[in-house]
Amino acid sequence: MQTEASGWQRFSTTSIPRGERLAFWQESANELFPSTIVTGSPEEDFFGSVSWMQFGEVVLADFVSTAMEVSRAEEHIARNDAWYEVCLQVEGDCELTQGGRTVTVRPREMVLYDSQQPYRMVFKGPYRQIALKLPRRLLQDRVPCLDTLIVRQISGQSLPGRFLFDFIITMCEVKGESARDSLISRLESHVVDLLATALSEIAQDQPLSANRQAQLARVKAHILAHLDEPSLCPAEIARSQSISLRSLYELFEGEDLQVSKWIKAQRLERIRKDLGDSLLSSWPITTIALRRGFKDFSHFSRAFRAQYGISPRAYRKSRLS
Repeated sequence: MQTEASGWQRFSTTSIPRGERLAFWQESANELFPSTIVTGSPEEDFFGSVSWMQFGEVVLADFVSTAMEVSRAEEHIARNDAWYEVCLQVEGDCELTQGGRTVTVRPREMVLYDSQQPYRMVFKGPYRQIALKLPRRLLQDRVPCLDTLIVRQISGQSLPGRFLFDFIITMCEVKGESARDSLISRLESHVVDLLATALSEIAQDQPLSANRQAQLARVKAHILAHLDEPSLCPAEIARSQSISLRSLYELFEGEDLQVSKWIKAQRLERIRKDLGDSLLSSWPITTIALRRGFKDFSHFSRAFRAQYGISPRAYRKSRLS
C-alpha cells in the first residue's frame, strides 16, 4: 500500500503473484467498501488498481480493473452497513442489478445503490469506475424519496450531473497535488451537495408519490421476507397489505418488472447464489429450486436459462469447478 502527501492511498495487484491476485483484491477492496464476493475471469490474468482518499465521512475511490463480477449477498449485510454508494463510470460498462432492477451504466453515467440490499455488478471487460461511499443520513436529509432513486441512471451530460461528474474527475486527476487540510475538510459538503442536486433532478421524473413509493417499498419487503413460500402470489400479497389486486399492479406500473415477474427474478437470483455456494454443492438442483419457491423444476430450468443464458447445471459447474 502506498500513501501520497495529498491524502490519497493506493494499492494494486502488480506485485502480487498471479494465483493470489484475486484474493488480495477482494480482501483489500472489502476494507474500503461493504463486503462483497469478487469473481474474476479465469481466462485472463487478473489486474486491479485503486487509489482512494477519505474526506470527512466520504470515501472516494478510483478503480481500474480487468473483467470481473462483484456480488453482495444477504449474508454480507451487517446492521451497521448504513451506506449509500455511487459509481461514476469513466471507461467500460457496468451492469448493476439491485432490488429487481438491472441497468447498464455507460461512460459518463452515474448510479446510486444501497449497501443494505444485495446487488450484483458485472464488468465484461476492462473498465475504470470512480466510486463514492457516504453515510445514508448525509443524503436522506437532502433528497426526498431517496430510495426511489436506487438503480436509476444519472447522466453526466445533464447540467447537474455534469457538475458532479466533472468535479469528481478533477479531484482524481490531481492526486499528486497536496491540498490544505482546510480544503479537504470542505470537500465533503461540496460533493454531497452536488450529488443531492443531481439526484433531486431525476427525482422529478419518478412516477409515484412519496406515499406510494413507501407503500411499494413495504410490498417489496413483504415479498422478500416470504419469497421462499410457494404460495406467494399477487393475490396473497394484496391481502397481506390490505390493498386491492388492481392497486398492487398499479404500484408496479413504473417498475421494469411487474409484480409476478419481479417475484420470479428475485427467486432466480437467490437460486443463482445457492448454485455457486460450495456448502450446498451436494444438494440436488431440484431441491434448491423447490426450496426457493418454484413448484415445477421444468419451469424453473427454462426461466433460469432465459434469465442468465445458461442452464442451472452448467452454471453450477462453472462456479464450483
